[in-house]
Amino acid sequence: MPPEEDGGGNLKYGLIGLLLLLGVVGIWFAMSGEGDPPPVPTAPDTGPAVSHSSLAQPMIEIPDEIEDAGPDADAAPEVAEDRVVIRHIRDPWDCSGSIDAAAAARIIRGYDRQIRSCYERQLKQNHFLQGNMSVMVRIGPNGEVAGTRVSGSLRSPPVFACVRNIARTWNFPATGGGCAVVSVPFSFSPRE
Repeated sequence: MPPEEDGGGNLKYGLIGLLLLLGVVGIWFAMSGEGDPPPVPTAPDTGPAVSHSSLAQPMIEIPDEIEDAGPDADAAPEVAEDRVVIRHIRDPWDCSGSIDAAAAARIIRGYDRQIRSCYERQLKQNHFLQGNMSVMVRIGPNGEVAGTRVSGSLRSPPVFACVRNIARTWNFPATGGGCAVVSVPFSFSPRE
């Protein structure tokens, strides 16, 4: 029968090598130390300490004002680099002209069916659509439509856009004295 092996032969040599390595590193750190730590600096003796009471406030001295001598006589005057210009831009809807109200109303009422059809198309999408709408038309001196505004409680952007497009095609008689503004109310509700 062969002799039993103890199986840890190489492990012993590895442990011995590791211990030797740790010992060498420890000795190296011990010998490479910087020696004694540097001395702690101490404050020089300035005499007896003076303590202030918390009730006594130190006095603050405020110097007298010194008058400014002004700019040097030899210095060039300062030139402002930034300049603010305020311009009043006239509101294009602020018109001073006039137009015959009856003639304007007849022209606008001639387009009632087209305006109602704008509403009827959206009523098919929303069966509860109803409300008021005001159409404001800015009329140029020669009678052409120079601008339109639509607002109201109807709250339907597609109806407002459709009415604005129709209003841009309107032609009025010439105004007297510049542009004129006409405002016409409309009321929409579903027919029963």
